Amino acid sequence: MPGSAISAEFAYFTTFTAKLRSVKISFLPLIPLLTAILLLASCKEGNKYRNMREGEIYYNIKYVSNPSTISSDLLPKELVIAFRNDLISTRLKTPIGNSGVITVVNPRDNIYDTYLNILSFKYYFEGNYRDMQPGFNSMEGITVHNTGRKSVICGFNCRQARVDLPDNKTTRYIWYTDEIRAENPNRMTPYREIDGVLMDFFYIIGDAELQFTADEVLAKQVPDKEFERKKNYRKVSAKYLDTLIMKMISF
Repeated sequence: MPGSAISAEFAYFTTFTAKLRSVKISFLPLIPLLTAILLLASCKEGNKYRNMREGEIYYNIKYVSNPSTISSDLLPKELVIAFRNDLISTRLKTPIGNSGVITVVNPRDNIYDTYLNILSFKYYFEGNYRDMQPGFNSMEGITVHNTGRKSVICGFNCRQARVDLPDNKTTRYIWYTDEIRAENPNRMTPYREIDGVLMDFFYIIGDAELQFTADEVLAKQVPDKEFERKKNYRKVSAKYLDTLIMKMISF
């Protein structure tokens, strides 16, 4: 990508986000959605849907460390993971238009893509099964150890693991379950060695630390298009996309 084009896009992005710092957004109370057509495994109730192979998981996001100078109301608020056997799609969404990060893992069609919607720009990185998705450089080299502790999250029996960061000084704890039958659900993430679906975990993206906690698990059919390659995105390098993702999280 020509250097002048990259500079222009960064300049536009920086100008736009500078204006956002002075914006305060108020939200109307959310209206609860009727879920009669969905099989809902509530995190406050027992779970009848263990061993499900297709569905969606919704996670709340908490900012443990947030270097951003704008309101947290404008940062990503929700993570959604859709799965069907070994097909995985994740969506990290912000309240600003359609901005966010999408990953698609479809081994059958050799798709290991990361997509970024940011303002009016649309980019993607075409990876392979060995790659870790852009944005996670700060977590390269983590080690994971089971603690033996158990708990229940959203009705699923979960195991705890200790995560040691590469600096050898920082330790965090995560929870995962093997009662959701997604296959290799952590491809392209720092947790790819964990054979289970993450239910409470963290990501470090640049200088920001985000905590994700499962809030709802839905047993439902996921459309094929969720696992297909997206159109009208500009192909870029992993390094370039990594820089943009960090800017989106911590501008």
